[in-house]
Amino acid sequence: MNKPSEQKKDVRALVIPLTEYPHMPYWATLKEAIVQLTVAQQAVAPGGRRKTILVFDEAYRLRGMLALKDVLRGVEPKFSQKYGQGIPVFWEDLFAQNAKAQLVKPISEFMSPVAATVEAGDSLVKASHVMLDAGLTLLPVMDGGSVLGVIKLEDIFQEISMAILSM
Repeated sequence: MNKPSEQKKDVRALVIPLTEYPHMPYWATLKEAIVQLTVAQQAVAPGGRRKTILVFDEAYRLRGMLALKDVLRGVEPKFSQKYGQGIPVFWEDLFAQNAKAQLVKPISEFMSPVAATVEAGDSLVKASHVMLDAGLTLLPVMDGGSVLGVIKLEDIFQEISMAILSM
């Protein structure tokens, strides 16, 4: 049987605070984003690696999210296309022509819009439904109009699985 406190966990209980998650202004360059993601990947254990950057405007309003797939498509736009003559064999061949020009562009050109958010006081069940409905594995968590941090689907799954296994 679950303890009452376990049944009342909300999104706030699993949030990764914004201070611990990569975030940048929309005018930062793609190269700066790659540096930040690389540092973030090295700073945490493999299971907790950061794979997305939250993108903000001057007033610290969330404008978008820059995922690894957005970075790769930004570095080489051909990643978004089907290759008629096959995929290039070497990284050097793939990146040589476009990389330098792409790396100095602002991340706002490559970021994805925010598909959904949840409030810090929302239930974990609601957060999981929002994620599944939108096809997301990471969701910004809002608190009074400001971004508190993010919640990951794998963390919600961990909570749900522990609850199921304790039945």
